[in-house]
Amino acid sequence: MFDATPIPGEDERNDRRPEVPPLQQTIRIPDDVTDQLRLLAAVTGMDEQEHLRLAVRGYLETSGRTAEVTAFADRARERLRPVLDRLGDL
Repeated sequence: MFDATPIPGEDERNDRRPEVPPLQQTIRIPDDVTDQLRLLAAVTGMDEQEHLRLAVRGYLETSGRTAEVTAFADRARERLRPVLDRLGDL
């Protein structure tokens, strides 16, 4: 069972953490996707920016993590290739 008792001093540490501003990036999308996004926004009544935020968040929660792990493994394999080749020769 989960114990929700606060850890002593935890609130003080959280209060000292600096406020992190939201990340703002420009995303370039093709004209046909822009048109589809505008249509989706008009039909749903939700802002185009909010649809983009949801799409990026959804990607990061699903494919993004997989892509991150795959890229890390690819870089590690490339960096360790000489060692892996020598081990394969044993």
